[in-house]
Amino acid sequence: MRYLFYTNYQSGRAGLTNTIMSIEVGVVLAHLTERTLVLDCNRPPQANLLAYDGRVDNRQGSRVTDLIEMPVPWTEPDAVALDGLECVELTNLSLGELAFRFPKTLDVSTHDARSFARGREWVTVAGKHERVPVLRVSETPLVPDSSQHRNNLGFYGYQFYLDDATRASVYRMLQRMQAKRPFAELAARVARDIGPFNAVHMRRGDFKATFGVTTLERKPREAIEAMDALFSRGEPLVILTDERDDPFFDEIRLAYPRHFFIDWHILDHYGAQFAELPRTDSLSLAYLSQLVAAESKEFVGTMTSTFTSLIQRYRGNRGKPEAFRFLWNELPDPGQPVERGRHAPSNNIALDRGEMVEKYEGPYSWNRVSQLLNPAWMREWPESFLTPDAVATGALACRRQLQSNATSSPRAAAVREKSVLAVSFEGLRIVVRSTDVPVLQRLGQMIRAHYAGESTNVIAHLEVVRTGTSWRIDRRGRTDGIVCEEARLADVLRGEIVTTFARARQQFVWLAAKAFVRSGRGLMLAGEVADAPLRRALGLEGWDVLDNALCAVNVDDLTIVPLAAQRTPLAGLVVASKPPLHARDTIAAASPAATVAALIGTLLAVDDRHRAIGHLCRIVERRPVARLDWTRPPEAARLITQWADAWPAEYP
Repeated sequence: MRYLFYTNYQSGRAGLTNTIMSIEVGVVLAHLTERTLVLDCNRPPQANLLAYDGRVDNRQGSRVTDLIEMPVPWTEPDAVALDGLECVELTNLSLGELAFRFPKTLDVSTHDARSFARGREWVTVAGKHERVPVLRVSETPLVPDSSQHRNNLGFYGYQFYLDDATRASVYRMLQRMQAKRPFAELAARVARDIGPFNAVHMRRGDFKATFGVTTLERKPREAIEAMDALFSRGEPLVILTDERDDPFFDEIRLAYPRHFFIDWHILDHYGAQFAELPRTDSLSLAYLSQLVAAESKEFVGTMTSTFTSLIQRYRGNRGKPEAFRFLWNELPDPGQPVERGRHAPSNNIALDRGEMVEKYEGPYSWNRVSQLLNPAWMREWPESFLTPDAVATGALACRRQLQSNATSSPRAAAVREKSVLAVSFEGLRIVVRSTDVPVLQRLGQMIRAHYAGESTNVIAHLEVVRTGTSWRIDRRGRTDGIVCEEARLADVLRGEIVTTFARARQQFVWLAAKAFVRSGRGLMLAGEVADAPLRRALGLEGWDVLDNALCAVNVDDLTIVPLAAQRTPLAGLVVASKPPLHARDTIAAASPAATVAALIGTLLAVDDRHRAIGHLCRIVERRPVARLDWTRPPEAARLITQWADAWPAEYP
């Protein structure tokens, strides 16, 4: 009998998913070397255990082997006599520093192999390592009394470089490493009873004490914005978190009223079934939660959380279109001091609707995204998916060929850049694409767009498509497009953009109005306003245009926030009308009620009319408002300027 003595990550004193990941690597090594796995430190994970008001029994914690079927022969160290048998350590490197290659004859001098390894050292089982009765992969220090310590933490997809036949064998074996039937059946029932749902993993509790995360700097609105880009608020939302009672979730509960904190939902509604499981501790409940989340329609998780990563892999294994989405970037800027639970949020890993933006070329997923990531554990990769094709043939379904020289030429890159624009608002972006570059360039000038480059925080993707004599605006994730004539294309596109931003930033009211600024003070001008003549006259009076088509006003701080421009304090509002020709131009204070009545017809993107009118009332009650009757632009501009000069000093 030959054995693989394998020590669980951190001697089993880690979290649930890290422990699962570590054991998976041991299982694969045992399978490849045809050895019995001796699982050292097979103990219940000890990190982040929750009490659930005494409704779980943590006195008898779950080991991974209690929750998941083991697909290879295995044993505990005290169940086998290893004393006296020759043993050899396979490596003194941590898993993140090496890449296993099987079979041992595999050529690792190729571009493909170098891309896979990304500078890691190759390790295989050959020579004495093949013959020795006990092959060890332990976590003992490299040097006695040294603080340096090798560890067994890594994802199997990133860890093993295999030929197709070997990979097919490994993946068929891993298919048997499934949740044990009682847990799988209860999770399936819970997911089925909820119905089609979306899911989010928002790690809070232990991330507040972990180095290198932004948990304490994040706001509920950021989470809501990230979810709104992917989910419908009318659909059920399954929430996975380790701190349900954190006030952070108050706003999220309101935004997504059909929510389920899934661990508590299981205890509240399936308590009897949970009590009948072989294990009823917080670890078994956490694993059930992962299994439920894997059945979601769409999922977004927490970057650098392996709990999120396992859900993403399970979704990919189930044939879900898993895009590996994250709420926000967790990594700090290079060189920035890292504190426990806190560092300044950064966009150094660009996200597009939660997906990591691919910046580089390469045959493997970890070649193409930010190299700031530690790909061994900071996220899972589609190379791990046990898809039917991968299991049958061993060919990775996610592999992509490098682009041809023609498509990667500077000229082709320039054309691609010009065919993609982005519209910005309050840190959010909407990407607009079209194969008709001239039309897109004209639209860009009308909607204040800029070339996209590496857009982050993208909440919608729009595509402008010519259909005969008409145009269609398609939106990713929506099956029906908006069709219009070319003359209305800019207005319709702007309306779709405004509607999207309005749903993401609900503290704003949007109006069909014009915005101007003079001496740092903003003016909103609505009603009957001819474009060019009055705008030129106001320019002569020192007014600069902020936006000539719409106004977005933040009702919290009363600032005008134009698309793709800096916010400006709102100091006053004018509603204009055209009296009969030759009438005298006048401006006079107006009542808030009359102003609201005049502005209701200018409201844009109104999902909640009651809330929008409430926003209007807050604005006109806190800032000077006037009615302008005008026929002559120079006189009207002079009257507006005189009125503005009398604004109270406290309105900056």
